[in-house]
Amino acid sequence: MGINGDLLRDSSGRPYFVSDRDETAQRLYILLSAKRGGFIYDRELGSDIGLIDPADSDASVRAEAYARRALACMPQAEVTGVCVEQNGITVFVTADGEEYGIRVRRTTE
Repeated sequence: MGINGDLLRDSSGRPYFVSDRDETAQRLYILLSAKRGGFIYDRELGSDIGLIDPADSDASVRAEAYARRALACMPQAEVTGVCVEQNGITVFVTADGEEYGIRVRRTTE
């Protein structure tokens, strides 16, 4: 538990610090699933992956491009692939020698 780690809540609702793999997974999830431009303090944070229509012929290409742009602030993270499904897109990322699969749910707007 690092003093500089992010916070999560345990099953009783008490906050605790996370670090290493959990912190990286949390950061990846926020960067990929938050709507780009929706955070007032950083309009560049997030992605538009949730807005992609899975039926579009270029959905995979667009999702990968959006993911790379969203993760530009994490030089240790590399997008290794995407899986487009009807109600969401899973982005596969390697960061700090670990592999992650981050699911981004489709949003309607």
